[in-house]
Amino acid sequence: MRQDDSPQAVLFDVGGTLIECRPGAAQVYADVLSRWGAPVAAAEVAPAFAEVWSELTQAHPRGLDRYHQVKGSEWEWWGEFLRRVLARLGHAAPWEPVLAELMEAFSDPALWHVFPEVPEVLDRLAARGLRLAAVSNWDSRLPALLERLGLAGFFSAVLVSSLERVEKPGPEIFRRAAERLGVAAGRCVHVGDSPLDDVRGAESAGMRAVLVDRAGTFTDGYVRIRDLRGLYELIG
Repeated sequence: MRQDDSPQAVLFDVGGTLIECRPGAAQVYADVLSRWGAPVAAAEVAPAFAEVWSELTQAHPRGLDRYHQVKGSEWEWWGEFLRRVLARLGHAAPWEPVLAELMEAFSDPALWHVFPEVPEVLDRLAARGLRLAAVSNWDSRLPALLERLGLAGFFSAVLVSSLERVEKPGPEIFRRAAERLGVAAGRCVHVGDSPLDDVRGAESAGMRAVLVDRAGTFTDGYVRIRDLRGLYELIG
């Protein structure tokens, strides 16, 4: 990168970029549902989970926060999600107590794994004088989760779609991040694991984008890194 347009800030997606759920969400759902009714395997839950996630993601205007598109906000959105998963599985578990248990489970930092290189990379980038922000499509539990995982202190700004009422891939959440960091969008680099939400979203806001491709899934049409240590060479 030329000296006159070198990055001044780095924005990070959260899920799949900084942290991941272990065991996966399908296994968590399977375990909880099995306690409330007929046994069900993660392999059965996974396709239903993916189908319903796609359905509900497409059911709201792109760029607007999904949780405020339904009356009752986050609880009701996740309730609708769970009810549709149960219907696909033909599972008779009562949705309200199941949802309460799932909400508690996904709020527990013990369920979340911080990728090994993350603290080192965030610390080194901050030491170089770069401003850091987290930008995530998540519900309002994320700030507390980042705090409990020991990551919140790295960021000068944390933007969560449920709290901002806008979400990726719309450009507005990226623009807000740049404004809060006091950095022009063109001097920001956004890093994430979704070609749509992270790469296209950031580029639509005038930012550079880097795709974290930990599994080697995508083609060379993107600026790709296998883990966050790849940022050292890209950012310089």
